[in-house]
Amino acid sequence: MLKFTEAGHIDPELLMNPFWVESLSQVSPEHTHDFYEFFIIREGTCRHVANGQTQLLKPGCLVFMRPSDIHKYERLGDEDCRFLNIACRYKAVEQALAYLDEPAFKEGLLSGAEPPVALLSQLEMLDVVRHFERFLLLATLDKIKARLYAKGLLTDILTQYFLKPDNVEKPDIPLWLEQTLSQMQLKENLLGGLQALYRLSGRSVGHVNRAFRQYLQQTPTEYVNQLKLNIARNLLLTTEWKVVDIALESGFDNVSHFYHQFKKFYHQAPLDFRRNAAK
Repeated sequence: MLKFTEAGHIDPELLMNPFWVESLSQVSPEHTHDFYEFFIIREGTCRHVANGQTQLLKPGCLVFMRPSDIHKYERLGDEDCRFLNIACRYKAVEQALAYLDEPAFKEGLLSGAEPPVALLSQLEMLDVVRHFERFLLLATLDKIKARLYAKGLLTDILTQYFLKPDNVEKPDIPLWLEQTLSQMQLKENLLGGLQALYRLSGRSVGHVNRAFRQYLQQTPTEYVNQLKLNIARNLLLTTEWKVVDIALESGFDNVSHFYHQFKKFYHQAPLDFRRNAAK
């Protein structure tokens, strides 16, 4: 049985090591490891055999591997598979779980017979991939900032995709809504806020509001605020900017409103978030 180690897979100055697996012909035979690991299927399908259980994976499947999970990948017929693999230091994930301070969630995440799997929409999948690619860029420029970014990223992934009562498959998002969400990722549109979202959709306000509830389980206002807060979080982790400058850069005209929304979403004030991430 192969056993991979942190020392052999993760830069000692970093908390994680994301890398692309372009084909199942590149994967290792059945193995285990002493670190945590995520992987997300980008293209194709495969059979994932973990701890004697078989999981059928498709694009958007985000898998959370625990230390000592034993697993391997198998082809489904002639299908091949491309995925992003992220080896994470044991201590980094444990610190993220300790920060969340949800014992029942941690127990459920770590004690199941099979590795937990979250099914992401195409946009969610692209967002996760983008964040890890951002980490890779930072790792080449400033390893301290890369470590800070990794801490926030681990916490976000655990809360957004695994801290749920279940991981039921979501209905397919209509093309017009998917295109709107994609366009809202552009800074010039995001700074336009809610009105820009409605304009880009080409639908009535009521139609858009109902679609957000149905497909995203949130309001358009909550979605726009979340996008802005993601920008603010990244700036807090990777720059030394003042909070007022970060608020304005993230699209918040009112600093008091920014503080309120940030604390509501992250359960701590912006500067506390920066200080805690640096520990």
